[in-house]
Amino acid sequence: MVGKKLGEVFSSLKDNLLFIFSVISFSIITISCEKSFKDFDKNLMEKKKELVEFNEKSNIRKEQISKTQNE
Repeated sequence: MVGKKLGEVFSSLKDNLLFIFSVISFSIITISCEKSFKDFDKNLMEKKKELVEFNEKSNIRKEQISKTQNE
């Protein structure tokens, strides 16, 4: 009888520990993915800014070349 109750307690503890481990693992994965997406968005915004600056410089250079050719 006691052995049966003890087995139930250990089984319950095992289930609880498995659940806690699953929740912790899921939380870690979720947090790391969220951080990764934030870093990706930040990097994407920086690249967009660089592209806009390059485009502006390119347009200025095109105007300079066009003026030089017309002279």
